[in-house]
Amino acid sequence: MAAAIIGALTLAPAIQHFLLSKPPLLTRSQTKSAATLVLLFVAAVFPECANAMDYSTGTGLVRDFVSWLFVDAGPYVFMAILGICVLGVPKGWIPMKGAVIAVICSFVFFAVPSIVRYAASVASSQI
Repeated sequence: MAAAIIGALTLAPAIQHFLLSKPPLLTRSQTKSAATLVLLFVAAVFPECANAMDYSTGTGLVRDFVSWLFVDAGPYVFMAILGICVLGVPKGWIPMKGAVIAVICSFVFFAVPSIVRYAASVASSQI
């Protein structure tokens, strides 16, 4: 919680500058100060990533994110896509053919990996 507060306080001037006012172009000093603020925010919110990252750390973070997206959050992403399609098809926002394709693809890419991981953990605990 403290890291989020520190990050919000760090980014407050950048948010005020970039979102509330519309400058025509950024100067070099503004770009450097914005980059510094973003790096401070990342270091405050993700202190484990504040050290020097190498290739294996970056790929590890990407691998963990992809694993979280397709396995841990997979059923929730599938349910969100299904809910959007259920609401969008009757209103005419989404064609039925597109909704069916979206539901089948999201089931294959998001729900099936979660089912396989769950079945593997149950099978390993049964041995």
